[in-house]
Amino acid sequence: MRRHHLIEEAKAELDVAYDAVKQAETDLMRLEFDYNERVKQANGSADPGFLASLTQEKEEQQQSLDLEALYALQQTATQRFALVSASFGIVGSIKDPHMTVDLIVRLLFQEDELRRNRVAIERNLKAFHKSLRAYMLEDSSAENDTAVRESWAAIEGILRDLGREI
Repeated sequence: MRRHHLIEEAKAELDVAYDAVKQAETDLMRLEFDYNERVKQANGSADPGFLASLTQEKEEQQQSLDLEALYALQQTATQRFALVSASFGIVGSIKDPHMTVDLIVRLLFQEDELRRNRVAIERNLKAFHKSLRAYMLEDSSAENDTAVRESWAAIEGILRDLGREI
């Protein structure tokens, strides 16, 4: 069975991001629970300064979790996995290189991005199609895997140059 390392790596990145979000959300709930328990223990007898200090401590700990950044990381990993998977699916299911390139272009790029970068985009997508077809149908060698990775990295480079997070 041929292994698609690029997809596996994108999935692993998604798993890591998901686990980081899940852990931070668990930590957030634990902080909230601990805060509520400490407030209960004070049983209304605590001075307002203590409660304000306790609230500030909780909020600082919550901010240190940097949950928003983790959500952004997860979103980027999800998008990358989806784009890699969809591109692999297109190459795997459509033999015609022109149709493959056209579909992946439509998947990855917006019309205004194409006007400025069409030659580089199409060149790299043709290389991706060729190398992935070779890997899938001819030889799942390290050389073909490297060619798939390099061509995909060039595509991601174009997306990043356009300001896209992937």
